[in-house]
Amino acid sequence: MPRIQVFRSNLAAALLVLLVLAAAGPVLAVTTTPVAAPAGGTPWDPAYQANLAAANEAEMKTRLGKAMLAAAAAATPGMADYDVTWYDLVLDLDPVANQLTGTTTVRAVVLAATLDVVDLNLAPNMSVGQARSDGSVLVFGRTDDVLSVTLERTYLQDEVFTIEVDYAGDPAGEYFGWDTYNTQPLIWTLSEPYGARQWWVCKDVNTDKADSVDLHVTVPDPLVVASNGLEQASTVPVAGHTTYHWRHRHPIVTYLVSLAIHPYQVLVDSYQPAVGPAMPILNYVFPAWAVAAEAGYAVTSDMIATFATAFGEYPFVDEKYGHAHFLWHGGMEHQTCSSMWNQYYGEHLIAHELGHQWFGDMITCADFRHIWLNEGFARWLESYWLEQSQGEQAYKDRMTSFRYMGAGTIYVEDPTDFAAIFSADLSYNKASWVVHMLRWVLGEDDFLAGLAAYRAQYGGGSATTEEFQAVMEGVSGLDLEPFIQQWIYGEYYPDYRVSWGNVPQPGGGGRVTVRIEQTQDLTGLFTLPLELRITTDQEVTTHRVDNSEALTWYTFDVAGMPTQVALDPDDRVLCLKSHTAVSAAGEGLPAASHIVSNHPNPFNPSTTLALSLSREGPVEVVVFDAAGRKVRTLLDGVFPAGDRQAVWDGRDVSGRAAAAGVYFARLRTRDGTAIHKMSLVK
Repeated sequence: MPRIQVFRSNLAAALLVLLVLAAAGPVLAVTTTPVAAPAGGTPWDPAYQANLAAANEAEMKTRLGKAMLAAAAAATPGMADYDVTWYDLVLDLDPVANQLTGTTTVRAVVLAATLDVVDLNLAPNMSVGQARSDGSVLVFGRTDDVLSVTLERTYLQDEVFTIEVDYAGDPAGEYFGWDTYNTQPLIWTLSEPYGARQWWVCKDVNTDKADSVDLHVTVPDPLVVASNGLEQASTVPVAGHTTYHWRHRHPIVTYLVSLAIHPYQVLVDSYQPAVGPAMPILNYVFPAWAVAAEAGYAVTSDMIATFATAFGEYPFVDEKYGHAHFLWHGGMEHQTCSSMWNQYYGEHLIAHELGHQWFGDMITCADFRHIWLNEGFARWLESYWLEQSQGEQAYKDRMTSFRYMGAGTIYVEDPTDFAAIFSADLSYNKASWVVHMLRWVLGEDDFLAGLAAYRAQYGGGSATTEEFQAVMEGVSGLDLEPFIQQWIYGEYYPDYRVSWGNVPQPGGGGRVTVRIEQTQDLTGLFTLPLELRITTDQEVTTHRVDNSEALTWYTFDVAGMPTQVALDPDDRVLCLKSHTAVSAAGEGLPAASHIVSNHPNPFNPSTTLALSLSREGPVEVVVFDAAGRKVRTLLDGVFPAGDRQAVWDGRDVSGRAAAAGVYFARLRTRDGTAIHKMSLVK
């Protein structure tokens, strides 16, 4: 892919070019001439940072919308026959000749009944010298980016084999760069989604994480190598060169193995976990940007503590976290060492890449059709950090900026299309609203408990949308199939039209009837809990109601004279909504079948529902609990117009006494659906 060069004497002009390009389409790789650090090394003004639209991870990863061949995304059938446990990369990098010479050792366990050929990935730009196993030179063949190695014998299930592959070449391209900064070499990798194979031999599949990885990287002095895990040693193989040995002892997907190489200055900070010793935070920065970086990254320790409190301890707390400067306009969540644009220190970018360490790194999408499990959570965590550090309004403002109301599914139907995988609108922004809405649907306790169960089951591995759904359902007891189908596999959003009226009651107060109609015409009906806030001259009450019909009626008894009814006042749902007060004091809404009341309320053990049926026809009255589970059917048949009663004895369909709590009676007629809230006390 050609690199776009922007030559300007001042940053504002370069930014203008970036914004123009962004308006025309996603911008990924933009190389600027070196820009001097701000005067005195201080960070840029935050207001100016906020305008840096080009600092967008989604656009960076899109790589100008380039599509990959289908072969590049797919694993071969034979790759399912073994499980990689360890990679060892021995690399010699020559930034003058732009040459990489390497040996990758792959250790794996046989999963099939027998195995004699091992399929690995290596792009055609790299030549293979020799393959070996157990002292034997092996025969190999190549087709596109698949390297097929014939083992020295047939291995049986559960046996362990080791292959060494020598290779060399120029890996430069979308995933590996030989750059310079301030006249010094800058070597970087960014392998998501399918780029690890461009610079090292591996099984480039998200569902097979190696248990650990070692990297031995030799570079000319004064270059410094930053990578995954902990640095074990640095040695001098020949005068003027240094070999850096990095070791990461946690499961890792291939695209998160990384190199960032430059004469870095290392800034050291630390994070103190709740249990155990302090963990180092190591920031590998361009020396000219050291002061800006030290100030900008200072928030990292507090972010780690905040996320650890909510989502479990930082996954790699026995090793490190940190950042390494590179020139891409955004960031990349390399495991334990995120690569970051040296000219940007917005907290949202730091929070995003850090959040990936839980969602994307510790648990990785099984394939890039499910990338929302990585990017949706990381985007949402930008807002969550603001909520925890600045308050609820900051959270709401950030989520508002992520609203996307257009076409397309969050699920990536074509995982060879970079623009689809890294769609800022869908994989990032709308997906962050899915997380935001799921938090509301489940409630804070079940949401966090579900994420804890998700980590416990899939931590160190990968997951699909359906696997995530099953875990969250198991914890909450809810059926999330409608939610997942509508928001992940469906398009668009609900459009609610709300109208309401009030009938004053003889003893004071009023009975508010709220009519909610789903009017969207680009997609089907949505099944969601909604919040209704009723304001009177005496009180403000908030009600959570279930909504899944084209037309639903709700009734509420209130104290005082109602002045306002607001649907979803806290913007918990990605939707459009309009409100109409039909009659704030008078006859209420036009006649329709509805639940007049239940008496007594609260009740124990039974209550009688008063129904008003506007016309003859089918009538169904069902009781649901607060979690939306069906408890009992009270009426199901054809009834004439007029007043009618339905009695609930406080028992479920099996005859067992229902637990104390909030219940909802749902009336379905040809007029639509009416919902009425009841309270069973013990």
